[in-house]
Amino acid sequence: MSEQWEVVTKSRKQKNLDKKVVAHTEKKRIAAQMPKLEELCKIPPHSVYPTIRLALILLFFLVPAHRLQMFSSSNNNNYKSHSPAKSSSSSSTSSKNKSPSKKSTGKGTVAANAGAGTAAAKKSTSASVTKPKTLELALRNITADDFSAQLEQVKLSCPASELRWLSHIALYFNEALAYECDPIFSGRSIQYPSNLASPALKRSIVAFLASVGETNLEYFYHSLLDSMAVALNINQTVVAYKLLLQLIGQNWPSICSKNLAKTALLRNSYQNRSNICLSILWAVGQGGYQSLNEGVRVWQNLMLPNLELRQYSKFVVEYMERVLKEAATRKENDPLLLNQQEFFTTYNALNATYINLPKEQQQSLKRSAMGLLQNYIDSPVKHANIFLTLFRDISASSKQNNEIEGCIRCLLSSGKDDCLKVWRMNYKKQTAPSLLLLKAIDDNWTSSTKELAASPAFHSFLKDLNDLNEELQGSKRKENNLDDLQTVLVSVQEKSSAQQKKNKQSAAAQKKKCGCCKWTLGSLFVIALIAGALYYDTEANGKGVFEKSATGKLLKNAGVLPHVEKTWYTVMGAGARGYKWAEVNVPPYAEPVVKTSVDLWKLARNAACNVFQNAKGYFGAKWPEVAKFIDQYVPNLSGKLEAFVAGVSDFAVSSYDKSATLIKEKVLVGRFSPENINQALNQTRNVAVEYYNQFHKKVDAYAKLK
Repeated sequence: MSEQWEVVTKSRKQKNLDKKVVAHTEKKRIAAQMPKLEELCKIPPHSVYPTIRLALILLFFLVPAHRLQMFSSSNNNNYKSHSPAKSSSSSSTSSKNKSPSKKSTGKGTVAANAGAGTAAAKKSTSASVTKPKTLELALRNITADDFSAQLEQVKLSCPASELRWLSHIALYFNEALAYECDPIFSGRSIQYPSNLASPALKRSIVAFLASVGETNLEYFYHSLLDSMAVALNINQTVVAYKLLLQLIGQNWPSICSKNLAKTALLRNSYQNRSNICLSILWAVGQGGYQSLNEGVRVWQNLMLPNLELRQYSKFVVEYMERVLKEAATRKENDPLLLNQQEFFTTYNALNATYINLPKEQQQSLKRSAMGLLQNYIDSPVKHANIFLTLFRDISASSKQNNEIEGCIRCLLSSGKDDCLKVWRMNYKKQTAPSLLLLKAIDDNWTSSTKELAASPAFHSFLKDLNDLNEELQGSKRKENNLDDLQTVLVSVQEKSSAQQKKNKQSAAAQKKKCGCCKWTLGSLFVIALIAGALYYDTEANGKGVFEKSATGKLLKNAGVLPHVEKTWYTVMGAGARGYKWAEVNVPPYAEPVVKTSVDLWKLARNAACNVFQNAKGYFGAKWPEVAKFIDQYVPNLSGKLEAFVAGVSDFAVSSYDKSATLIKEKVLVGRFSPENINQALNQTRNVAVEYYNQFHKKVDAYAKLK
């Protein structure tokens, strides 16, 4: 054997084989670190982000593996958390098969990952610093201009695609409002969280939602419900979803009650997850605060099955009471448009007795049942049918008998005549309910039922009940309640007769009061007519002397003229002395009153002018925003309104100028010239002064008479 060193090298074939093995191992390592298709498609198929899911799938399939290396390495920790077994196995395999030349590459990759992790940590730290601490601050930071800019960007990237606009806007709010929240926002108002946003932002969002069309909005609403449930299932924040769902429910209440079957399936899917199910019920119930009909439908179809479940009973009970309270506070008329079967299904569910519920919740349900009944009676329905159903359900066992109160309201409604006919027809068969109802009428006579006395149909009904009681007494089947019925009926008849007499007396007194006013006015008119006739007779026939007039001659021939003249002079003397006394004593009191009245008038006039100027300035300052809001619905409507107002103003000014010119040139000429009018006014003033002097002379003369 030779003692020299020999260089042993691998053959070219062996080197190529080693390179292929290393490349294959590296490829497997990169593939193991890349996200799986299942992870990329974790968003459900019916979510509101189909565009994002499709982009991720296309990214996975179309971009080469070596292009995604940077992405996979920088997010290695995240993907390892999804599949720890695969990541560990791939890393161990790659470490075993690494050659010395590849170690440096691996170290470089680790360094790059560390650098990327540090940059990501810095970025997250800066983001956490700038993030608002509360939801209130976050919503205040979002302005209408920010939303409009985001919306314009979305419309440019996805033209003529309303559903994508909605999806991107939902994603925008979800990133900005990443906060934990209570499923039903306990302790907050029914307007929370939308009341945290500025009015301008809410108007912009509502205008955008209205622009996509109600069909797209309905699809987006139900998709958003699904996405909210899925996000809660994986412990993600859903405040943005709830904000959009609330705004849709507030402005389009009918969308909440559409496709209730699909919503019920979604509720059933998360029945055992109270936070998810309560969030669904809260979102669907938002429309009920704006429309009583939608609230009743949602409660009956979605919330009623969860009434006796411990996690949901409090919310379900309070929801109906809140809906009825909001319906009572709304000014606009919102009649309950339900058929009789739908109404009594909901009413019976509210009025039923639930053993598993606390006493406070049962009382709340009873109050809701009575409130719902009152709303239904006030709606345009057949009161006789409601009365008959309630009348048959009256029983003495219930402590709070809503049926009795409902029957009384039916008797006081516009359909009371039909209700009394139905009661008369069922009186013999329903003696126990009749007794309870008559007792309620007797007990509540001073508060409400006394209004029945004004109805002639009620008095005839009471007379018919006497005849029906006599028939019951003569029948073979004896009624146990007959004596009590007769006693209560007599009491109601006495009160009704007394109230009827009282009503007649009040009407007579009112009529007499009006008659006195009429007689007073008529007497003054007759006296004025007689005085005018005497004055004409004195001037025409007596030449200013009453004794020479036809009336004076008649009184003189009758021998009563001296007594008439004495009475006349006595009255005139007393009147003249009273007038002179008033001239001396009244001015010291009248002048301050007149001065105060004038000052008050000036103050009121100045205040009105200030209010007008302030309102004008406020309107001028706010008009650009109002015009911008109006133009979103009707383009260029604000410009048309401004042009119309300007035209009306110009027309008024030109009409005034033309009228003034016409009066000056055509009317105020000749006899009606300003000089002649001033001369006539001066003559009138002189005549008035002369008459006042003569009047004073006569007053002085009459005042001297005794």
